[in-house]
Amino acid sequence: MKFQSVRISGFKSFLEPTEIQMNMGLTGVVGPNGCGKSNIVEAIKWIMGENSARQMRGDGMDDVIFSGTNERPSRNFAEVSIKLDNSEKKAPAIFNHYDEIEITRKIEREKGSVYRVNGKQVRARDIQLIFADNGTGARSSGIVGQGRIAQIIDSNPEDRRVILEEAANIKGLHSRRHEAELKLKGASDNLDRLSDIEQTYKEQLIELEKQGRKAARYRSVGERIRKAEATLFFNLMNNAKKEANDLDIQLKNANENVSQGQIKVAEHIKSQLHLANKIPDLKKDEAEKAATLQTLNITKIKLDEEKSSAQNALQNIINQINLINNDIARESEIKEDAKKSLSTLLTEEKNLKEDSENFSTKITKATDLVKKLRSISDAADDKLSTITSEIYSIKSDKSDLEKRINNLKQKIEVTQNQLANFNIEDDKNRFKLDKEKIINLKKLIQENNQLNDGYKVELEKLEKLETRLIEEKNTAVFEFNKVNLEFDSLSTLLGRDTLNSNTLEKTIGNINNLEEAIGSVLGETLLAPILSDDQSTENTTYWRDDFKTISPASLPESVIPIVTKITKSSILDTALKGVGIVNNKEIAFKLQKKLTFGQALTTPSGGLWRWDGFVQPQGVQNSYSERLQQIARLRLLQNKLPSLEENQSLSEKRLDECFNNIKKYKDDLSNLQVKLSSLISESNQLELQNTKVESKLLSSEALIKELKNTERMSLEELSELEKEFNNSLNLPSLLAEELKVRNNADQSRNELTDAMAAEQQIKSEESFQSRNLIQLGHQKENWKVREEEAKTRLISLEERLKTSQDEKNRLSTLPESFEKKEVELNIKIEEAISNRNIAADQLVKNETSLNDADKQVREAEKVVSTLREEMIKIEALLNLSKAKIQNIEERVFEKLKMKSTELNKFINTKEEDQPIKSIEILEKTLQRLLNERETLGAVNLRAEDEMNEMLNKIEVMSKERVDLEEAIAKLRSGIFELNKEGRQRLKESFEEVNENFKQLFQKLFGGGNAELRLVGNEDPLQAGLEVLASPPGKKMQLLSLLSGGEQALTAISLIFSVFLCNPAPICILDEVDAPLDDTNVGRFCDLLNQIVDETNTYFMVITHHRLTMAKMDRLFGVTMEQKGISKLVSVDLEQASRIRDIA
Repeated sequence: MKFQSVRISGFKSFLEPTEIQMNMGLTGVVGPNGCGKSNIVEAIKWIMGENSARQMRGDGMDDVIFSGTNERPSRNFAEVSIKLDNSEKKAPAIFNHYDEIEITRKIEREKGSVYRVNGKQVRARDIQLIFADNGTGARSSGIVGQGRIAQIIDSNPEDRRVILEEAANIKGLHSRRHEAELKLKGASDNLDRLSDIEQTYKEQLIELEKQGRKAARYRSVGERIRKAEATLFFNLMNNAKKEANDLDIQLKNANENVSQGQIKVAEHIKSQLHLANKIPDLKKDEAEKAATLQTLNITKIKLDEEKSSAQNALQNIINQINLINNDIARESEIKEDAKKSLSTLLTEEKNLKEDSENFSTKITKATDLVKKLRSISDAADDKLSTITSEIYSIKSDKSDLEKRINNLKQKIEVTQNQLANFNIEDDKNRFKLDKEKIINLKKLIQENNQLNDGYKVELEKLEKLETRLIEEKNTAVFEFNKVNLEFDSLSTLLGRDTLNSNTLEKTIGNINNLEEAIGSVLGETLLAPILSDDQSTENTTYWRDDFKTISPASLPESVIPIVTKITKSSILDTALKGVGIVNNKEIAFKLQKKLTFGQALTTPSGGLWRWDGFVQPQGVQNSYSERLQQIARLRLLQNKLPSLEENQSLSEKRLDECFNNIKKYKDDLSNLQVKLSSLISESNQLELQNTKVESKLLSSEALIKELKNTERMSLEELSELEKEFNNSLNLPSLLAEELKVRNNADQSRNELTDAMAAEQQIKSEESFQSRNLIQLGHQKENWKVREEEAKTRLISLEERLKTSQDEKNRLSTLPESFEKKEVELNIKIEEAISNRNIAADQLVKNETSLNDADKQVREAEKVVSTLREEMIKIEALLNLSKAKIQNIEERVFEKLKMKSTELNKFINTKEEDQPIKSIEILEKTLQRLLNERETLGAVNLRAEDEMNEMLNKIEVMSKERVDLEEAIAKLRSGIFELNKEGRQRLKESFEEVNENFKQLFQKLFGGGNAELRLVGNEDPLQAGLEVLASPPGKKMQLLSLLSGGEQALTAISLIFSVFLCNPAPICILDEVDAPLDDTNVGRFCDLLNQIVDETNTYFMVITHHRLTMAKMDRLFGVTMEQKGISKLVSVDLEQASRIRDIA
């Protein structure tokens, strides 16, 4: 995946949108201190997913947003986007279908960051994965910030080991091991808590057994209370029924008196209707004449509005003509200005083109001079480097050289004696045998793992099936319980035997949603049973079975008999004969007067209008209508219950089968895992033993290698020292020559720098001249467009002026026609006012006669109202008595869950044999039993159920304890495997990094030797990383003992040796070359070019060094023209070089 460009907006000092093209090769970023160069690096790290404000040099992440200056206000957001070429399809799967990926990160103040990929919002984790899969990221080794070199030099060996861990990519293993250790601790803690809870549950089980015995005594007292309540309710019911019978006789007498009064009211209403029938015609006549008058008035108003509108329109046209004339004058001026500006621009363009022809010659001369001076400077630097190395090697004191020669000879003799004493063949044979055993064990483990995976796949399928079956069972149980609960609630409300009783309401089937209507007509008679004459008793209200009656008189016209709307039922048909149904209450009121004796009207929404004048309005609470609706619902629920119960049973059966299969697979899997654990343990033990032997062999081989290397290096050093000793007499002449060569090299570098600056100045002037020419071209085009637009607008304005003048002439002729229409309208309005007054007088006269008739009707109705109030009072007392009976029945059902008719059977006596006891005595008996129950105190009636639940919980906890113990064993095994894999990766990476380090060191130093060593601990995961280096002409020594420049160059070698293990598509170096001299900077840049050729890595180098700038393919300059605001300018040196070569 290749980086294409980065775009920055509002990020730190980059206020304006700034785009950096990332072409292959070396890109330099230069500029003064504090101008914002490092902000570019931080922007790239930020878009890669960096979430630490400290890494962004801020207290909070909002600090990356532009904070404002004295002249520019702060921003509320910052945005960075980066474009990636994904033509090689190396992105994660969810983004791999894109050929180009644009990643954007935007932060709003106090709202946090949002990541998007090609406009679609994603997680920060997704962004980090995109870069991690390509070997880079905000914390990767390819991003080397300021201070990184010093950090490597000053670190102790243990901290320096992090470099190896980055190369080995084992940070993820450390994270997984830490996570596993946390899980292990959590599982151990859970196991301890589980044991404590299990002990607590066992103690609670003992207490629940005591509560169960107390609950049994409580139930015994409850049964005696229930019987005492039944006796009390039986006596209360008898008293209430006697009172209701007396009130029923009084109500019948009052009803007859009301009927006589209503006949007189009907006679007065007849007279009232005759007068009322005349009123509509008179109102219609008066309304028509008033409407005529209103129409004429509206016409006059419209005429006035048209007259005013015409005057306004005329004035608007005059104003518009004036505006058009002004616009014509303005457009003519614009046209003249455009001609003048075009003439000026053509002259200026001609002058600029003449000046630009001289730049080509100047650039060619400057480029040739830079080439010549660069070759002179390179030759002087090479010569100076050779003389300096030679002088350094012979500066030692002659006597010191003799002493060092003798020490080296002794060291070589000791090394040769140690090499003769080594024998490692036995360890090699033992290592080979153990390795063969490990291979066989791993094959066996692999076979068992495959079998284990097969079991897990099947077990996972069964567990998914179990989850689905549990959901199906829960759904079936929920539906059954829901319907059953509603059925029980309705059964309890209506009575358990409602659907099995022989009452009229039970015989009602399909009544087409007429519950309100039938409930209003039949009322409480719905609850009466259907009995034959021989089944009835004197005190029982009932419907006679197979009763027939003569057909009543026909209902009024347009009234539909209600029996035609329901399913045929002999008794219901008889009960509803003479009852009609109409659409609404208005029709019912109108037709009530046409009803004959025994007839009544109702509507689909309820209400009752009887022949005798009785009215029960719609909306009056009618419990019987509601009861019919509830019975219909109860029948529906009763039909649904069997199928729901069958579904529930089937779900439970399938779930049990699935559970048994899961248990079988788990048992087999557990046995296999025990066997597998044993094999893994044996293998791990052999590997540990083999690792120790391997470590011993490697240590011995390394020591032999080190001794041989020491012997070779000592011999080489001895040879060099002998040469130095022989050449020490030539030192004065070499020093004089070095001074002369150094002066020549400095003079060459200064001349080269001045020539490069002059070349750059000429190129900048040429670029400025080109931009001016382009800008003049744009201005010329703009003035041409403005001239053409002015011409077009002048033509349009002249057309509009002509149209406006025509409209002005038309509007000037309108006022004369308006005067004539106004005279005609005034005459018609006077005639309409006279006609409306005559019709209104006739209407008032008739309404006066109707008011007198209304007065007579109200007086007659007042008499009927008084009689009706008496009847209502009696009816209210009767309803109160019935309500009392109903209340007693409800209390019986609430307390005893039975009907009042079942009280005799419950207390084991017949109604006629039951003695009437004093209510007070019965209440005292009941209170005594209640007190006895109260003395028992708090009773847990669910003690037995809770005891069973507690036993189940204890059993479940035992299973959970076994699961936790197995999990702990797996976690310990996993941690061991992670440590093993980490050691292996670290060893492999160490060898690769060490080899790269040796090669890069020799390239950067032009010779010498260096190596890495693991020190401090035999375990690679705990060992430190020590750096040993031997620059040309020096002995091998620790990094901390080298000079400052040597330390920096060695650290750079180490950084790039890690980088080459896993090359990233981008590498950023922030002032890495700061501690290097000119010679080493040249080698450093040559190394960068070599890495670019080998890895196709994009390098961004932030530098202040002139030689580094000269080696770059392109340069970006960061400046601050305004204080606190960074600006980017670019120069493509590679393209400039190609243009120069072509020229």
